[in-house]
Amino acid sequence: MNDQDSPGAAEAVQGELRPIWPAPPSPALTTSRRRATVARIAATVGGLLFFFAAWTPWATALTSGDLRKGASGPQYIYSLTGAELGAPPLDAWVGSASSAFVWWSLLTAAGVILAPLLWQRTQPWLVWVAGLLYAAWAAVSATVLIQTSMIFFQTVLALRHAASGPYVTTLQPYGIPIRIYTATPAFGLYLAWLALVAPLVALVFATLGNIASPPQLRVRPPTVHGEVAPSASQSDTPAPRSLPGIGAVTGGLLLWAFGYFTQPMATLNCAQQPLLAGSCRGLPGYSALPLGLYATRALFDPIAGIWAINGLLLAGAALAIGTLLRREITRTLCSWLSGWVIFALACILIATSGAQQAVHNAASVGLPAGAWRGDVGAVFVYLGLLLVVIGLIPLWAIAIRSAPRRDPPTN
Repeated sequence: MNDQDSPGAAEAVQGELRPIWPAPPSPALTTSRRRATVARIAATVGGLLFFFAAWTPWATALTSGDLRKGASGPQYIYSLTGAELGAPPLDAWVGSASSAFVWWSLLTAAGVILAPLLWQRTQPWLVWVAGLLYAAWAAVSATVLIQTSMIFFQTVLALRHAASGPYVTTLQPYGIPIRIYTATPAFGLYLAWLALVAPLVALVFATLGNIASPPQLRVRPPTVHGEVAPSASQSDTPAPRSLPGIGAVTGGLLLWAFGYFTQPMATLNCAQQPLLAGSCRGLPGYSALPLGLYATRALFDPIAGIWAINGLLLAGAALAIGTLLRREITRTLCSWLSGWVIFALACILIATSGAQQAVHNAASVGLPAGAWRGDVGAVFVYLGLLLVVIGLIPLWAIAIRSAPRRDPPTN
């Protein structure tokens, strides 16, 4: 009988088995991955910074007109943003300045919406698609920024020196004509240029990082504990149909959308309360948000609350639901969803302030006078956000437990 076939020999060989750890990545691969991380950080910062800068004053203009008296009357010093000028050249591309305002609003939010797609690693092709879309977004944003700057500092001055009169335009989305006699740069213009430097850095580092180290699927490195290697069925991640928290988060997002976009936070001349269904005039959360932002008009234009902020909230919720339906529970999803909850909570608090202004002094926020009363729209929003927070707790636990381990090998 061969000694190697004896039970004792088998036990000796079995006892010599040790955990098998994956080989550490090469220095070149580590450097490439660091570049990709820097690119993602720069892209995220650039998207967030440009979203804020796009709605801050780009120039302080001397005009003959304001939002109440039109183009006639005395001269006023007024802070203007690119959106209020129709975001040229978008007005030429889409055919009207009013439509350009909508597209500009969505464009300012696009950089933030694309950023989480650059962080995910479960779909490598999606990273490349998101990168191309992000590059297109940065190019269009830079074009708008350049041409709007030229209007402020070349066209206006050229007309003035040529004695051709002031620069005449229509202020969007108000539809009120104004005449601009001169303009000086404001802090928002410099902030917008700084924000577009970050996407340029991101695109350079992303190209270098993705070429050297394409995105890989998030698969846990195989290890052997003793003599048995764990099978795929022994993974720490629960079965796709048994993941806790997905139902609560999905239901919370749907409840938030129902309360924020359909249910009024204040009603006018309405005897029915709460107004779940009826013909009374109501003020839902998305309409109350610009009213609450009016107090920040010197720093941040309240008209961002018409399309840009609401579009950002809705797109973020849709992306989260789509990712949850694919059962792709990662730390990236949980991080961005946590940030979305904080942002949505801040928006509903601001919208609540706007609804209170409508109830107490409707004329001060440009609403018709009448019997304004508060309603229960905010209750649905708060309940929805609470459900999302409750569902996020087990999702965070799953994401942390299923993340790749980086423990050093032990002897």
